Order: sequence, then structure tokens, then C-alpha cells
Amino acid sequence: MSLPRVRLDRCTREDGVWRLDAPQVRHLVKSLRCYDGAAVEGLLEENGGMKLLMRLESKDGVYCLRETGRLERTPDKLEITLLIALLKALQFDEVLRASAELGVGEILPVECERSVPKTGERLPQKTLRWRKILDEGSLVAGSVFPTKINPAVKFGEIPWDSLPENRIAAVISPASRPISEIAAREGQVVYAVGPEGDWSERETSVLLSRNFVPVTLGKRILRASTAAMAGCAWLRLGTC
Repeated sequence: MSLPRVRLDRCTREDGVWRLDAPQVRHLVKSLRCYDGAAVEGLLEENGGMKLLMRLESKDGVYCLRETGRLERTPDKLEITLLIALLKALQFDEVLRASAELGVGEILPVECERSVPKTGERLPQKTLRWRKILDEGSLVAGSVFPTKINPAVKFGEIPWDSLPENRIAAVISPASRPISEIAAREGQVVYAVGPEGDWSERETSVLLSRNFVPVTLGKRILRASTAAMAGCAWLRLGTC
């Protein structure tokens, strides 16, 4: 059974004791029913990322964590960037939760020709919700570094030069190869998934010109959200 977790970067640190803020107190004490003296796992981003074994302490209504040891942390062999077309709210939320739990490092939302949601539609509010979903999912999975989501861009504004050199894209085409044949096991990879109805012909042509290898996840036609989650799962679990 895993320990309850908190992000120590959001705590106030003093003399080796970490004071919890109100949201983390609600999470540990109210939601998870942690008691005084309970063991807690602390996630810390500094010094390359650490996992600390902590003990919950309370005095006069103030809750703190005291370090009692260090936990082993094994960095991921493969760093995954997900380039994903904007999808309808529920589908996109599903992709975010799965990405966070699977340890996707970075997400780049893209407005494509066939995207129903657009980058200008309540984007600031959506981005706040997306970050909350990613933060919660990363915490559940015990990821020291939360999955990062970049501002949504139009397809023509994708920063191609900043993407990893190992590039694959889910494309419905006879020329697509099984993802198992070409996916990386170490280093960095960007996995691109288009909107419902797949990429347009122009977008597919651009992806291929940018050195993306077209891949398939099998003979079944999947929803865009399913293709995103299945591909990321294959990439991640293939490194275990």
C-alpha cells in the first residue's frame, strides 16, 4: 500500500520541518484521514528530485512534516512529450489524467483543422483546470515532477525545433507501421495524436516533412483520446 503524498515545494520550510499550507492540510487530514504521527511521502523537486519519508505532526492546529528518511527514486529511462490535438472537454480531461499517471513529461495542445475546441475559447480558465488535473494525477502516481502543459497553439505555430528528434505520430494510413517496431526505449520521444477524424492531408504531409514516423496501434479505429492514452501507455510500460 502506498503512502499519502504531498509536494514539499509548496510547504514552508524551517529548521528541518515543513509546514503544510491549508490545501495540503485538507488533502491529508480531511480527505485522507491522516493522523498525528502518520507516515507521509514527500515529493521534492530540488536537487534533481527526491522522495522523502516524513512524519505528520500537529500542534495548536498547525500541521507540519518532519523528515525521517529517504525513499528510493528511479528516474524514467524515457521522457515522453505528447503533442495532442485539442479535444472535447471530457475526452481531453481523460487524456490529461492518463498522461500524468503514466509519467508524460510535457504536453503540447494543438488546434488542428478538424479540432472542435479552439485555442481562443476560454483558454485561460481551461489551462488552470488542465494544470490541476495534471497535478492531481502526478501526485497519485508519485511523480516528483508534475506533468507540464504548454499553452495551446495552432498547428502552424508548433515549435518544431524544440521537439525531441525521435518523433512518431498516430496516423490512419496503410503506410503506418506498428508502434512496437519503431518506438524508443530510452532518451526522449514526441508522440503526436490528431483530432477525431485524424489529421488532415496537409497536416499529415507537414508531420512527415518534419521527420515524424507514422505509426498504428492496431487494426481497430480508436477515438483520439484512446489513441493518445494507449500510445503513451505502450511507450511507458515498454520501458519497465
